Amino acid sequence: MTTLPEYLDFKAQRVAALREKLSAPDAAPSLLHVLARVAGGSGVRPVSIREFTIVTDSAPALAGYNLGPTSPELLLASLASCLAHTYLIVAVNRGVRFDTLEVEVTGQIDFRGILEVDADAPIPPSGLAYVARVSGEVSNDELCQIQADVERLCPVFRALVEPVPVNGRVERVA
Repeated sequence: MTTLPEYLDFKAQRVAALREKLSAPDAAPSLLHVLARVAGGSGVRPVSIREFTIVTDSAPALAGYNLGPTSPELLLASLASCLAHTYLIVAVNRGVRFDTLEVEVTGQIDFRGILEVDADAPIPPSGLAYVARVSGEVSNDELCQIQADVERLCPVFRALVEPVPVNGRVERVA
């Protein structure tokens, strides 16, 4: 596979096989698990996801060493990646072949809220926006329909526009 259209053909086969598997009566949701540990002495936060580790850190202004992306940057990265992947899935579902695809996500973070300097400053990232750039034989009308499908089906996009409850607790360890 050397081109995106060739990959989309491959993906179409895999999506069809997964769709068939998920149609079985015993199909269940996939469990997700992520673990972040704070490294003593540096505050760096390696995050374990399956067999992968992503090093996250803070900027020097927050006593970080700039050794990896910040958590808000990872949120934007997760959104960009999930949108791009969902564009691929929707393209496969519709039989569309993009020649190229990229998704850029932008936003801002106001540390005045996080550091309680300004009670009116937002705490979560704000001003989130994305641009999907595609090339290929697809009409503007179809691109609008694809975008609507992507925004309806992208898990991370949906979690941001319709937040899901998060249950938390603290456990004391020895």
